[in-house]
Amino acid sequence: MSGHGRFKSYLNQYEVEMKEKGKATFKSYIDDDSKSEEGVEEDEFEEVERSANDFFDGFPDPGNLFKGERVIAHADRVLKFAPYSDRKQGLSGHLFVTNFKIAFLTADRSSYEPKNKRDRCQLIGEHDIPLTKVDCIYQVVSGGKKKKLLPGNSVSNLTKYLEIHCKDLQIHTFGFKFCPKEQKKTVTNAIVHHAYPTRADLLFAYDYGHHSKFPENRLKIPLFFEKRDWEQELKRLNCSKDWRVADVNHEFSISMSLPEYFVVPTCLLNADLIRAASQFHNNRFPTWSFTYTNGANLVRMSQICPESEFKDFENKMLSAVRSASAGCKDLVIVDLSKQCPSVRDLQSSFDKLKDICMSDCLKDFISQEMAWYSSLENSQWLLNISRCFQCVANAVNKISIRCQSVVLKEESGCDMCCVVSSLVQLCLDPHCRTQAGFESLVQREWVVMGHPFHTRLGLSQDCEGEQAPVFLFFLDCIWQLLQQFPSSFAFTETYLTTLWDSVHLGLFETFLFNNCHQRCKFMMEGRRMIRITLPSVWDWKIQFNDVDLTLFNNPLYVMKGQYDIANIVRMARNFLRKSGEILRNDLYKMKLSEMYNDEDDQLFPETDTVLVPQDSILIIKLWTQCYLRWNVPAQIVGGGNPSQYLQQCLLAEEVIHLQHRLKVLQMDTVRRRMERPKSDLIFSFGEQQNMSVYENRFLTSSFPFSSGATTKNHQAILVTPLTCYLENSTITNEYSYDDD
Repeated sequence: MSGHGRFKSYLNQYEVEMKEKGKATFKSYIDDDSKSEEGVEEDEFEEVERSANDFFDGFPDPGNLFKGERVIAHADRVLKFAPYSDRKQGLSGHLFVTNFKIAFLTADRSSYEPKNKRDRCQLIGEHDIPLTKVDCIYQVVSGGKKKKLLPGNSVSNLTKYLEIHCKDLQIHTFGFKFCPKEQKKTVTNAIVHHAYPTRADLLFAYDYGHHSKFPENRLKIPLFFEKRDWEQELKRLNCSKDWRVADVNHEFSISMSLPEYFVVPTCLLNADLIRAASQFHNNRFPTWSFTYTNGANLVRMSQICPESEFKDFENKMLSAVRSASAGCKDLVIVDLSKQCPSVRDLQSSFDKLKDICMSDCLKDFISQEMAWYSSLENSQWLLNISRCFQCVANAVNKISIRCQSVVLKEESGCDMCCVVSSLVQLCLDPHCRTQAGFESLVQREWVVMGHPFHTRLGLSQDCEGEQAPVFLFFLDCIWQLLQQFPSSFAFTETYLTTLWDSVHLGLFETFLFNNCHQRCKFMMEGRRMIRITLPSVWDWKIQFNDVDLTLFNNPLYVMKGQYDIANIVRMARNFLRKSGEILRNDLYKMKLSEMYNDEDDQLFPETDTVLVPQDSILIIKLWTQCYLRWNVPAQIVGGGNPSQYLQQCLLAEEVIHLQHRLKVLQMDTVRRRMERPKSDLIFSFGEQQNMSVYENRFLTSSFPFSSGATTKNHQAILVTPLTCYLENSTITNEYSYDDD
């Protein structure tokens, strides 16, 4: 972030735009300091009250409830304030609390018509807050006194505002000035009670799973709950000879932290595993994670118990790992407890990061922004990423260059082991950089191998003191890799941010449990001793339509992996020399020749398949899309990473259509039309009907999560596909082309 002066124009623009939206908001006199509460005129009050009551006549519930979802409490004539409006702009409506979410319904009836209603996520609306997403709840009374509400706290009848701070760093503020007193106390108590369940089985997912049925085995990625998935992975990495899938933990008889199936050295018998298990923390003895092409292996384990007198068990297990790495020079043990930040370090660092990234008024934003760099440094969040990358880079070099097997060692074996092991595989295995490969990696290294999502996400009160954003830290590390190697990953930062949002929905089995044992107990037992099903987060079509899913695709990866740019340029040059015709237009030929030529591959230089992350703190950046997307004054209108993404899509589209044009020109003397190929990019040719979902929105640095400013007099870039955008630009008006 820059100084206060840089954002001054954006702040002024935002204030003007909020005023222009007056017809869709309640009037500023609702909370004008120049008028006391008693000073509000009666006809003004009735205007707001009538608009809400007229709408909710015949609208008794929030509608579109999930199976098993029920309304707990509701409040009439609630005001939802727009962020950074000093509580003088917003919407009037009706607030519902269900056993799944906090739902706010505006008094604008037209917003619920199908043609006007468009939520990016198909599971929750724009004004819905899943209870599992709630981080803190603050009660504000007259005089501006703020009190943090916790289960068991008494709720005052004098509640003026309710601030709900979410785990995705968004703040929702509700006003109860015109709400009946008994309703505002009831709804506040309901939010506090249901947002902090005392036990895991009080989460909505338990009701949802009992009432819903989801098809199994429809995903294209392995889930690693079955033995055959592990065997296929060993086969893919060509290491089935030295490693085997062990079934010794059937029905979790040895360890509740490990899955029923995992991979161990072939020379180890089940009896050896049974004898050694009790000597390791959580019974997590060394297990296989990955084998590189040179035969070097990546293994993870927990620390041996301090009270154990049988250190020889650890030596025997490590000797078995050495025997499974016969072609390697040595075995290196990396103690992550010493080299990486601890779970407590991550939580403390993230708390400080939240303090500087979360604000809801311009005064707080300016105060935080003036000391931005020093506060960011004091949080040590970026420093922790740097420390982790040092460990990852060291492990990558040992495996790929020195041909040494690496054993990752941690006290629990299921926190930083998950982070480092996954990052090392992303650097060594190009398959993990595809969307399917990445999802398979997360499923195997995190979900199945027992990362305690329920505890680290703080889904119930019995997790108090053990929360930590370990998975977010991992996603942040991947985002850093995306910045360092922008064409090496098939997915985008939007995919990573969306994945983090999905963690907090509380509907997916992927992020609901601490381990496979807890998952099986839920699925097979439950409250009624019947089989329960929940969806997997990897079934993205449950949440998004096909258009939104294209936001996950990296255009640079599309160009690098699926289309041979060098060959296109060579073909173009040969064709020009032979025929003398113009290839599409001189501009495209000039652009491609500058970007990529035979002598110096500038666009995509030839590199090895191994990625070695740069760990310098000078290179590590803040993931602004994730942490600052709700911080409206910090949004860059028409700039930021989304602007680069749009240009990358443009470049990919040009390459794809150049290839198409070449094929047309090389056909027989009889010219025939060929169907244009689809690029699977959100900004693509001929997709005007799909892009209408983004009408009247500016392309900001928070796209596609925060719509940013909206006005009547400005057309957004996203109203039309790129073809229309290009037709209106100066460059393409000079060089028109015909694809006949």
